[in-house]
Amino acid sequence: MKKIKTYFLLTVIALIFLTPRGLYALSSGGVGGYPAHPNPAIKYSESWFIYNLDLGESKEDAMLLVNSSSVTQNIKLYPVDSVASNQGNFALEDELDSRDGIGAWIKLSQSLITLAPGETKEIPFTISIPDNVDVGEHSGGIIIQKAQAGEISSDSGTASIVTRVGIRVYETVPGEIVTNIELVDFFVLEDRTSKTPFYNISLVAKNTSNISLKPQVDVRISGWGKIEYFKYSKFTDGLVVDFRDLTDFFKGETLKRDWQLLRGQKVSTRWEWPRPRFGRFVFQAELTYNNNGIQKSLKTKEVVITIIPWVELIVLFGVILLLALSIILRRKIFGVKKWKKYTVKKGDQLAVLAIHYGVSWKKLARANRLKTPILRAGQSILVPQVKTRTKISGKKPVSSGRQKKKKL
Repeated sequence: MKKIKTYFLLTVIALIFLTPRGLYALSSGGVGGYPAHPNPAIKYSESWFIYNLDLGESKEDAMLLVNSSSVTQNIKLYPVDSVASNQGNFALEDELDSRDGIGAWIKLSQSLITLAPGETKEIPFTISIPDNVDVGEHSGGIIIQKAQAGEISSDSGTASIVTRVGIRVYETVPGEIVTNIELVDFFVLEDRTSKTPFYNISLVAKNTSNISLKPQVDVRISGWGKIEYFKYSKFTDGLVVDFRDLTDFFKGETLKRDWQLLRGQKVSTRWEWPRPRFGRFVFQAELTYNNNGIQKSLKTKEVVITIIPWVELIVLFGVILLLALSIILRRKIFGVKKWKKYTVKKGDQLAVLAIHYGVSWKKLARANRLKTPILRAGQSILVPQVKTRTKISGKKPVSSGRQKKKKL
């Protein structure tokens, strides 16, 4: 972890050297440096050391050190190899790391320098390319370091407070340039450790070229679903419902990133994507890079994620179940499932009809939502389908059909 933090710091500091020379010094007004003999014909040579030396060839060069502070500075110089950061970007190794590339090929004339306030000093060095190195690009840097007063030794287990800046060094050994990238892995995993769950989208690739490459990565997300339930509605200062929340569904998204892959490095890069509420989503990454003047594209496998809103479904199921139970209970109480329509005739009474059809007059009134037990001729009401044979002493049940004429 400590080494990763150091690499990250050097990656950020290395960007300082892309700016004009006046800004090379540290923001605290400390020390800085840049190439002493830049070649105008070579891009970035005013900020970086860029060489195209053949096997066994050497070159003498120099760097300029600047003390822009108002105090005397004791400066330490040392060359190191490059390393990929955890996102694949250029970074420089630590002083104690082994050196088998640029860090071993550069020999500085001085490693400890004292600069008076405002002093600029040229530091010569020699870079020598071994006879047995591979064709292609090799990278590293020269570290400019000043230790702060009261610096704590790293042996104590506590991180030292050290200010370091690095000047990049690129050497390309002439020969056949090979450009190739291999896709190693692509996966999407949910992370619920934070308050707002998200998906980690990770791409792992290996640069099998003999030079560094800068591919562009596009992660395309397709599918259908809902990212947020209330994206447009507001719940502050009163409820304001926006109907777009009912019609706005996920229509696709593309996540873009410019990546850097150092020679021979296998690195990963990742994105954080907020967890949707529900839906089915398809993820695929496409990596595009320059392959000897031709744009080459690599696509990963598709990763499908299905999100089921279990909580919402349980709530919806509960509501439907309650509605179903209420309907069943109503039918059971009122018993109107097999009832038929009956047209009230003159003289019909609710109590007599209830007795005739074998139900209580209260149930008959509730089933027909009658506020009073008074019936009107021609009124349509519901009565049971099957007529009962209940006999009432002293009264003849009223028939729902035609009445027989009495014989004279």
